[in-house]
Amino acid sequence: AMISSAMRIAALILVMGLTACGTFGKGAPSTTSPVEPVRVPTTALVPTPAPASFVRSTAEVQVTRTIDVREGVTHAQGMRMLTDALNERFTVDVADPRAGFVMTEWQSSLRNGVPDLRYRTRVTARFLGEDWRRLQLRHEANWARGDEWDIGYDAPQLDSVTADLRTKLGKR
Repeated sequence: AMISSAMRIAALILVMGLTACGTFGKGAPSTTSPVEPVRVPTTALVPTPAPASFVRSTAEVQVTRTIDVREGVTHAQGMRMLTDALNERFTVDVADPRAGFVMTEWQSSLRNGVPDLRYRTRVTARFLGEDWRRLQLRHEANWARGDEWDIGYDAPQLDSVTADLRTKLGKR
């Protein structure tokens, strides 16, 4: 096969370039002082731990709370009170007044005033039964570990949201 002179020159340039790259910075050995390789300190990336409030769990009992709704609260009042209370801390993403269901958007936590996209929480609430005398509250939290999410809940946040909703909707 015939190889053109342009192809020979291109191959020669490639080989010379690779050879130059392989010897770059090595220099000629000196007889008076040995050349020491430059040592760059290596530090392993230490994974950041999840927030202390995060509890890893998939157990329904741990992530769910039930509130007894006081007498006299109509379906419309209950939904309005629930969405207003959740909107104080979260952004309501889904609200179905006929089903008595509300779900907030995932919300990232703040670390040093900056959103930490590795940790997110959300709340889901559903009135139970036809009379809506009970409100089931479910809390979810996710902590990103690499490409995967650890699943659980944020214990203080769940307790705080439960106490707030119990004050607004619960029996007195």
